[in-house]
Parts: sequence; C-alpha cells; structure tokens
Amino acid sequence: MSYKVDPNNSKKQVAKGIVYGHQSFVGIFDTNGEITSLKAAPGSMAYSKESGNGRLYIYDGTAWGYINLDA
Repeated sequence: MSYKVDPNNSKKQVAKGIVYGHQSFVGIFDTNGEITSLKAAPGSMAYSKESGNGRLYIYDGTAWGYINLDA
C-alpha cells in the first residue's frame, strides 16, 4: 500500500486511494442483438442504446434479462 503526506499534518501519512478489482463495468452497445449474442459471466451488465429501445441487460448465467430505460 502506498501513502501520501497528510494535508493537515506534514509529519503524518495517510493511505492513497485504493482501487478495488470488483468495480462495476457496463458495456455500451448500439443494438440489442449485439448484447444477446454475447457469452458472458453471470452478473455481467450491458447497455443498449438502440433508438427508442434503451435497455440495461443483466446476464444470469443462462440468459440475458433486461430493464427498459426509455420512457
């Protein structure tokens, strides 16, 4: 772990920001078909920006489910 000087006390150190390996990532695709043809790990997420049909897809390990986001 790395440290930096405490901004309130130059004789102390504080830990630098930590980046965790499990940060969420949502891929962005032009069409729904691009997403549903992918093989992915369970819990994977992807957003389709297909016109008039914006959807957030989540893969459950066997199939892609989605939530409609366009009103």
